[in-house]
Amino acid sequence: MSYRRKKLLALFCATALSMTAVAGCTGTKSSTGNVVSSETETNAEETSAQSEAGTFSSADMFTERDLAGTYEESGAVYVTLSGDGIIGETDGVAINGQTVTITAEGTYIFSGTLSEGQIVVDADNAKVQIVFDNVDITCASSAAVYVKSAEKVFVTLAEGAQNTLRNTDEYVAIDDNNIDAVIFAKSDLTLNGTGSLTIVSAEGHGIVSKDDLKITGGTYDIIAAGHALSGKDSVRIADGTFILTAEKDGIHAENADDEEKGYIYIADGDFAITSDGDGMDASNIVQIEDGTFDITAGGGAANSLKTHESDMPGGGMSQNIERPDGESMPQMGEKPDEESMSQMGEKPDGENMPQDTTTDESGTSTKGIKAGGGMYLNGGTYQIDSADDSIHSNANITIADGTYTLATGDDGVHADDALTVNGGTITVTESYEGLEGLTVTINDGTIDITASDDGINTAGEKMELNGGYIHILAGGDGVDSNGDLTINGGEIYIDGPSDNGNSAIDYGDRSSAYVNGGTLVAIGSSGMAEVMSDSSKQKVLMVKLGEQMEAGNVVLTDSEGNVIVSYTALKTYDCVIISTAEVESGATYTLTTSGTTTEVTAE
Repeated sequence: MSYRRKKLLALFCATALSMTAVAGCTGTKSSTGNVVSSETETNAEETSAQSEAGTFSSADMFTERDLAGTYEESGAVYVTLSGDGIIGETDGVAINGQTVTITAEGTYIFSGTLSEGQIVVDADNAKVQIVFDNVDITCASSAAVYVKSAEKVFVTLAEGAQNTLRNTDEYVAIDDNNIDAVIFAKSDLTLNGTGSLTIVSAEGHGIVSKDDLKITGGTYDIIAAGHALSGKDSVRIADGTFILTAEKDGIHAENADDEEKGYIYIADGDFAITSDGDGMDASNIVQIEDGTFDITAGGGAANSLKTHESDMPGGGMSQNIERPDGESMPQMGEKPDEESMSQMGEKPDGENMPQDTTTDESGTSTKGIKAGGGMYLNGGTYQIDSADDSIHSNANITIADGTYTLATGDDGVHADDALTVNGGTITVTESYEGLEGLTVTINDGTIDITASDDGINTAGEKMELNGGYIHILAGGDGVDSNGDLTINGGEIYIDGPSDNGNSAIDYGDRSSAYVNGGTLVAIGSSGMAEVMSDSSKQKVLMVKLGEQMEAGNVVLTDSEGNVIVSYTALKTYDCVIISTAEVESGATYTLTTSGTTTEVTAE
């Protein structure tokens, strides 16, 4: 058993409720017609299980049987698939040509090949376990596995088994249900085990559940003309390896009838997702605890069809900017490797709410991870290359931890409401705007942003920078707060615009900016440079140099020659803003910029 599986089981067992036995059918009936299975499932409520903090608890997402991925061979029904005839008919299994219909609760172990056939589950109020032990099923115009009726179905991938299911043609209706996936379930559906499953859906989705879709183990390689994985009420993944290629979304959860459902929860797993649509898309919450994610959405940033419109003069001036190597943060006094990146367009009106003010000519959403509700990213490693926003929520985003490398044709991280970063490492290698929200609060973390327009933007409300390490390389404003800007701590280094249409720090005419702690070094143009509030608790030096300085060392020393700040500017500039706890009122300092010295006194 893997460490991750042990971890999930331990977490579940610590909070599990009472267990009930599950009955199973056997080919040779006992006096009752049933045998008792050692597999158990809790009676815990599984839907809308949210904590007071608004996030889900892993213990409520999966039952013990979901996580186990095992099955009892004793008492199970063995079904052998073959074009010459299917073997395994019992009281719980009906065989009609190349169609196997399961009508009773139990465990059914399948092996063999059907070149044109189907497994149907039609067992009202029953829990059915299907075990795939090297099966290969093609169903040209319908689902290879169709769960018409059941309380819940488990599909278990036997250890070492390699299984393949495929659809090859347009789906044709066989009843009143709109069957449009290779595995299509009207009930709750759990996939588990340690084997592998390859799915090819030429005309529809890969796996669909009209209730909850859970996956707790196994290896999945899915190619789909629609979504790769889709759950109406939720998609919940405890673990597994996933290679998902989709002409729509990689992972999709949507419930238009119940706003508390339609969410995605991922505890762990390894994901490689290539989607023409969104990598992940939930109509409600997205919550991820851990995992490894490599997502390419909409062909990536290079394929972006986004256009940006602005009523603001000078916004997003076209220029070539250089970005540091995303693998190594630009430390003070050190200049990282540089490479060019093209601009993405013009700046949207910063006074507006941070809804998408951009348009995509294709009309298809091509975001990396998207949530209609809140998004909670608690860990994991993410490599996202997306034509639209890499990480997007129509509500709030909270990043607690994790490592993120983001390339996007629009925003690196975008929240329509509050964006909060409490930790982690975020590297935005290419973007229109790096981080954006109605409000932005950064409490900790290591953040490196390259943006053709604003590095960090709030649209109409406050921005608070309380800690962490932040470096911004921006073609527009380095930091653009359309409400009050407050810096209470951390290290902040900004390579802002060289043109006079933007500034390293912009906080708007109706707002104020306060520096109360931390280290701030902001390099940029002087044309729109704004001073910090006199109410700041920490002194701020602003020096307008009167001429453009070449990229290079910026050094601040005190009257005794002690170095207060040493930084390497990555672009031409004519304005420097510096604030540290060592800058004292009334003291005189020497600022050296590209070999030129300027005396400045802290007022």
